[in-house]
Amino acid sequence: MDARIWLSGEGGEPRSVPLSAERTVVGRDPEADVQLEDEEVSWHHLEIESRGGVLMATDLDSRNGTALNGEPLDRPRRLRDGDTLIVGAHRLEVSIPRPGRGETVAATEPSVALSAEERATAAALVAPYRSEGAFAGRPATRAEIAEALHVSERTAQRRLDALAAKLDVAGDAGRERPRLIAARVIELGLDRAQ
Repeated sequence: MDARIWLSGEGGEPRSVPLSAERTVVGRDPEADVQLEDEEVSWHHLEIESRGGVLMATDLDSRNGTALNGEPLDRPRRLRDGDTLIVGAHRLEVSIPRPGRGETVAATEPSVALSAEERATAAALVAPYRSEGAFAGRPATRAEIAEALHVSERTAQRRLDALAAKLDVAGDAGRERPRLIAARVIELGLDRAQ
């Protein structure tokens, strides 16, 4: 697996770091595979491990925690292409190359086909998570989505409802519903251009 992370933060130029075949440790330790000079980063902060061809991220009980796509990394989680980890003031974007022609790969998730309108709604919903250098703890509000798409809030709500139905997010999730929709959008990479 030729996976990499794109590391940015502290005003420096983004740099690409290859992930080792088995285990990559991120932290302040000079012996860490990816060393980050940042007081908010623990000595051994984060581990990215390859398990059976799948990348897993685990916070190593760090002092300030790690976020995966804007959510606390409170248990080992599978990483997908485009996922973003926040470690201290650093942003680590995961890059997993797609297989070339002729290679066979088992499907990991059923594909969800979205119209251009649904994809735009999905992108507006998760925009706070994707902003460069931002550490957003919430998806965009209905008003922010309406403004980004130049539609009324009622239309934005209808589009969110349609998106939730396609992603099998229950209507009784209450205030958590936008966050659940956003998590599913990011998990499946539905806000990215196809």
